[in-house]
Amino acid sequence: MLKCLFGNYLVDKKIMTKDQMDSLLPIDKELNAEVAGIAVINKAISPADAKALLERVDKDDSRFGEQAVEAGYFSEEKLDELLAYQQNSFLKFVQITLNEGIITLEQINPLLDDFQKVSGFTDAQLSALVHDDLEECVNIFVPLKAPRLKELALTLIRTLRRLIDPDLYLEKAYTAHSLQLDKYACQAIIGDLHIKVYISAPNDGLLGIANYFTGDKYTTVTTDALDNVGEFINCVNGLYATNLSYDDISIDMNSPEYGEEGPFISNEKLYIIPICANGYSFRAVFEVYE
Repeated sequence: MLKCLFGNYLVDKKIMTKDQMDSLLPIDKELNAEVAGIAVINKAISPADAKALLERVDKDDSRFGEQAVEAGYFSEEKLDELLAYQQNSFLKFVQITLNEGIITLEQINPLLDDFQKVSGFTDAQLSALVHDDLEECVNIFVPLKAPRLKELALTLIRTLRRLIDPDLYLEKAYTAHSLQLDKYACQAIIGDLHIKVYISAPNDGLLGIANYFTGDKYTTVTTDALDNVGEFINCVNGLYATNLSYDDISIDMNSPEYGEEGPFISNEKLYIIPICANGYSFRAVFEVYE
């Protein structure tokens, strides 16, 4: 999630273009973040010392980490800790920007500090984003107090990441008492809980789900595409029902509904979660009934 948020920040700062960012994703699974960048971000070594060591590595073909330990910059134990970050999604993204010459070692931490300030993240929140702690990441953007709603939000985001886009990211959720929906699909949860789950977007935003949930490909949001989104919601709610059953909470689901013209909904408890996936923006809406 953080790689997209930080990437958008770099685009906004005109450090790279949107086309450049799009070309960096998805990240090659075989790529490893290099120890030099990891060490700089973790402030285990200064950018200047890292650059000097990298020049030495280039000359004698030794490993950066070994040289850093030998030079006394950090211990073997610290090196092991840094190596554990090599498959970290965000650090791999940073590595690509370094490889492409988009940013330099000297720029990494000042940019991260400014990104944190602009975004309003605490140190703990930024750490959760760096480590891709999904539950904490969802709490940052969707600060729901009701435990069952938090579980529903987490189930939705987990399923989107697994089935739709592993690189999705969230914007800050908000509440409303009324809302005009655009093209939409929805499903009502009934039983011990009564919640209606919508996913809605204007224009062709729902292609971000419809074109990735099955092998079907649509050029515009048709009723078939909306049916596909409805089936995705049904999948999310089915997983949610299974999770709740472990706590002896019983729910069922009505058949999914969908339409090319969204309804105007009015309720004291509407929770709206903006989501960006596969280059599209849409919003999930939880309509909660007492």
